[in-house]
Amino acid sequence: MAKEPKKIEEAGEAFLDESSKVQLLSHEFPFPRDAVWKALRDGDTWTKWLPITKVEWTSPEPFGVGTTRTVWIGKDVVEEVFIAWDEGHRMAFRFDRTTLPVKAFVEDYQLHETPGGCRLDWRFRGKAPFILGPIIHGQMKSSGRKGLPKLEAYIRDNPAKFDLS
Repeated sequence: MAKEPKKIEEAGEAFLDESSKVQLLSHEFPFPRDAVWKALRDGDTWTKWLPITKVEWTSPEPFGVGTTRTVWIGKDVVEEVFIAWDEGHRMAFRFDRTTLPVKAFVEDYQLHETPGGCRLDWRFRGKAPFILGPIIHGQMKSSGRKGLPKLEAYIRDNPAKFDLS
């Protein structure tokens, strides 16, 4: 029987203010910011670069603050609520309900133009019981370090999908 997602603490942008507990991953892409943004908005693309099995936007477009989506990671599920949205530049969300062993979680994705394309800064912070916090942060960092080059390759190998052709 599948586990039922549980409501967790409502964390906001201030949750990311305690920099000593925030993790940061950055990646330079040789593509325009709009191409990477389009990849971040595409639910199926998330399954190509992270250990995510399905993404379903549960709010209609236009997306913005308050938008919701559900993400499946194997048998686990995360229901997300977007707490920041700056079209083409930034999206941030908190976990609202999940089957994962976390008490709170926020992720923030920001795109910055660079001379050769753009840079993605991905900040995240979670709170979990006991020793699980460092383990979860470690898994996220490892997935991100492995995944961001996969995202770059997926965008490069699918130029028409991301308006690069």
